[in-house]
Parts: sequence; structure tokens; C-alpha cells
Amino acid sequence: MSVPLLRPAAIFMLLALAACGSGKAGETAEAPLVRTALVGDAEAAPIRYTGVIRSRTESDLGFRVGGKIVQRLVDPGQRVRRGQLLMRLDAVDLQLAASASRDQLRAAEAQATQAVAEEARQRRLLEAGAVSRSAYDLALANARSAQAAAAAARSGASQAGNQAGYGALFADADGIVTEVLVQPGQVVQAGAVVARLARAGSREAAVAVPETQLSSLPRNGQAFLYGSNAPLSAQLREVAGVADPLTRTFDARFVLNRSDLPLGATVTVELPRATTAELRIPLTALHDRGGGPGVWVLRGDRVRFRPVRVARLGEEAASIEAGSLAGGERIVTLGAHLLREGQRVRIAITPVVRS
Repeated sequence: MSVPLLRPAAIFMLLALAACGSGKAGETAEAPLVRTALVGDAEAAPIRYTGVIRSRTESDLGFRVGGKIVQRLVDPGQRVRRGQLLMRLDAVDLQLAASASRDQLRAAEAQATQAVAEEARQRRLLEAGAVSRSAYDLALANARSAQAAAAAARSGASQAGNQAGYGALFADADGIVTEVLVQPGQVVQAGAVVARLARAGSREAAVAVPETQLSSLPRNGQAFLYGSNAPLSAQLREVAGVADPLTRTFDARFVLNRSDLPLGATVTVELPRATTAELRIPLTALHDRGGGPGVWVLRGDRVRFRPVRVARLGEEAASIEAGSLAGGERIVTLGAHLLREGQRVRIAITPVVRS
């Protein structure tokens, strides 16, 4: 029986199929590519907040009366002393008002003097039986009314005199003028802010804290000025009771142990993380082969499956109870569902996971 000869085209097709089959076998044997992460313990890195240096007390200064500014004697950044003159209003109108009040006081006192004398005269006539009781009562009422009017005029004159003095704005404490909001010639209303004063004394770091970290915010830490490695002690003084409507963070103030720090300078506050018996890992690292959740732990270039006890699940991470994993171990975070026990893998990326 003779064997049929294969045509050249058939031989070429067989060789091509053999080559394709050998390529697939090589790809199957190749170690899969996975992403991994290092498990970090809860105290691996401190919490850091960046903020600015502020004075503990910042005052908005303004005139107690309205008027036209005729003198501005300070500039932003200038140091001032308590009682130093900062600005002055046009005092002409204030002095005229004070003069008018004094004139009204003199007129009221003269009327009171006349009314008291008339009451005394009517009292003598009443005792002599020359006038009626009603006439005396009228004189007595006029005297008391004139005395009350004189007292009111006296208070008005005193107030007008004080307002004449309010035309000069003085610093109410030692400090630094951080902002000047008006210029000479400008007319301002009573109470309008014309300058801001950062009082001398302790300095604070003002930072924004996310609401998720408020409950565990440490009270003591350290701070560093931008570009400096010298640590400053930082102690929490207050936290805002309402979140910022735009950033949804809470303003916190940390008192620093130096009073000569430049206002507005950038500062970083470092706080220790609260100790915990849990580790956080990405949700993608969890895998359940049917006997409970676990993770693939790398030993060299091979993986071993380890069961873990999940304490809590979040949107992107899971909290693992202590004893399941140790800090510094490398786990597979992407591709866990494709692995098998003892399989060799190739590492793609090695980010560090911090709790």
C-alpha cells in the first residue's frame, strides 16, 4: 500500500499550526504579571497638615464715629505700640457738635436754675397763704422737669465730647498691622473696618482638618516652618465647630512655642497617628476561594494564600485584625483571582500602603 505524498501547501500549513501551538504553550507557562503593595503598620507615618502662621488674637480696627479720613499714619507690616496713633478723621464736624452740645447744656442749666428759684418763691407764698396749692404744684413740676432736662443735656455734652475724641484711632495693643483698607480722603461709616492688627504674643498654626480625622485628632505634635528642619512644639487649642462650606474641612489652631515667627509663613504640623490593632489594605487584595477571605502573600517570586480576619470594609480599603498580616509584608493587590498556591509571579508596581 503506497503512502500518499503531501503537497507543499499542506506541509506549510502543518508547520504554521505547530508554531502557533508552541507559542500558546510558552505564554501559558509565563509567570503572570501582578501588582503588589507593602503592608504598613498604623504608626508608619505621622499625620501632616500644611497651614500658615497666625497671631492668636487678630483685631479688626475701626472708628466709632463716621467721617472723612485726613491722616493715615501706618502701613501694612508696620509694628505699632499700644496707644500709638494710626489714623485721624476730619474733626471739624465733631468739634462743632461738641460745641453745640455744650451750649445746649448751658441753656438747660439756666432754665433749671430759674425753675428752682420759682419753685422756692411759690413755696414761700404757699406758706403765707398767698397762692393756691395747684400753683405751687405747677412750679414744683416745672423745676423738676428743668433739672431733668439739664441732666440730659449734661450727658449729651459728655457724649459729644467723647465723640470728638473718637476722631483719632489708636492701637489697642502691641502688634503688627497686617492690612490697611482705607486711604486719606475716603469717607467711612462708624464701625467700618479700616485696618487689621495682629497682636503681639503667641503664634499659632492654622490648618484645615478633614472631618474623618476629627475624632482621633491628637492634641500634641510638632511643627516645621517651610525650608527649616528645626521642630517647634504644637499644642491643639481649638477646633472650629462648623465645617467650611466650600472645603468641608474644620479649621484647627495649634499653639506654637515661639512668638517671633513671621505671620503668614507656611508651616507643616506633624501629629502622631493613634495606635491601633488593625491594618488597612486595598479592597482589591481580598480574595475568597470559598473558605473565607484571604490575601496572596509573596515569598520571593511565589505567592502563598493566607486567610485574614476582616474588621471593617470601607469604600476603597479594608481593616484587617492584628495577627493576620505583619507590617512590611508584600501582598498582591491586583490579579489575586487568577493565582494559585505556590505560583510564580512577576511584580509590576510596588506602591507603599499606609494605614
